[in-house]
Amino acid sequence: MILCARLPAVLAVLLLLAVLPVGRVLPAARADGDPDLRRNQVVRTVERAKPAVVSVRTTQVVTRQLVDWDLVIREEPTEVEGSLGSGVIFHPAGFVITNAHVILRGSNFFVHPPGQEKAQGWSALPLAVDLTNDLAILRILPQEGRPDTFPWLPLGRSNDLMLGEQVIAVGNPFKLGLSVSTGVVAGVNRSLKVGRTTFDDFIQVDAAINPGNSGGPLLDVTGRWIGVTTSIYRRVYGAEGIAFAIPTDRVRRLVGAALKSRVAVGAWLGLEEAEAADGGVEVKAVFPVGPAAASELREGDRLVAVDGKPTPTTYDWALALLDVPAGREVEVRARRTAPDGTATDLPPQRIRFEPIPTATLARERLGLEVSDVGDYEAGVLVRTAGGPAAKVGLQPGDVIVGLGTRRIRHTDDLLVFLQFVRPGDLVDVHVRRAAPGGRDVRELSGSLKAE
Repeated sequence: MILCARLPAVLAVLLLLAVLPVGRVLPAARADGDPDLRRNQVVRTVERAKPAVVSVRTTQVVTRQLVDWDLVIREEPTEVEGSLGSGVIFHPAGFVITNAHVILRGSNFFVHPPGQEKAQGWSALPLAVDLTNDLAILRILPQEGRPDTFPWLPLGRSNDLMLGEQVIAVGNPFKLGLSVSTGVVAGVNRSLKVGRTTFDDFIQVDAAINPGNSGGPLLDVTGRWIGVTTSIYRRVYGAEGIAFAIPTDRVRRLVGAALKSRVAVGAWLGLEEAEAADGGVEVKAVFPVGPAAASELREGDRLVAVDGKPTPTTYDWALALLDVPAGREVEVRARRTAPDGTATDLPPQRIRFEPIPTATLARERLGLEVSDVGDYEAGVLVRTAGGPAAKVGLQPGDVIVGLGTRRIRHTDDLLVFLQFVRPGDLVDVHVRRAAPGGRDVRELSGSLKAE
């Protein structure tokens, strides 16, 4: 009786369900989350850039005073961990861009590929340090276990950044290993004062940047390398999400100006090139005893190509020569502009890319064997002194800081000076010499006659 009483209501519900549309049953989610759907533009950008992003580690050699049981104080050099940052390989031969402050106080330098931050790393050598722009260039040295070529990331352009566009920062914060953060371009052309130095033309971003990210790449969502992450706004001001990156257009100028082939690969064309007013490459000097001395090239000529590779900027010129092995002849194309503004293409110039003659010229002209001082101290260190150098009292351990009126900061400056020294020339020499114990340094000057 109860069932019969409720039958009309049950039939009504069944009838209603019959006329309502049946909802679509969603398929079960894939256990792997469908990687193809999850691989968005950010993921693809990181996957392409990741192999070229490295960690940069330094160690410092410090001297500690130790007291023996007999109360004799002795000094012992000890290697300690220095700073840690990030970097990017920008050429397959193992050239790395990072921040100058990452390596500034280091004695030894190591580069770690992604996933190998805990290993010893590859030894590296600083080739250029630009404190004004907080940039540095390292080269990974040949060594056992090092690959012949490296994954690399080409420098992009940064002259068309848009406020609000998404950016990606990759680096090694707090020694955690390769890490990724995202944000947007919050500002461009920012100035930042650090101590007594003011840095200009920064990109401001709100991506998470922490200690250890310095020197890593800032990428846009197309994978273009647009900046080198460098600093965060000090938390003391209560600022959050304010970080800065050096635009890659400025990085290009550093590479073009600082990465001289005679420093990077130990060979040269006998030319000094410079950036022209319009950004092109022009001949600043042709050295009288260099490989280009017999060519038709002259000061002011525009250098437009090397071995068929166009060189519209000093950056392109520097990278083109990195691919040339020492001892090979290259074809240089140049253009000369007459006083009336008429431009003429010179015939192709065949010039041999020869090993640099610094050691030979220093020994033959001055009787010296020298090396760079290192640790960013200006000057070249006298290893041995004979001939003209010995006659005026130079001795091993002296640091040459000037020749004639030219400041000598490193062997690159010495090479440039030696091009113009002839037998019989009288050369003024300015040196620093440490007194016994190394605590006092004296400035000495004298003159020697070149042979």
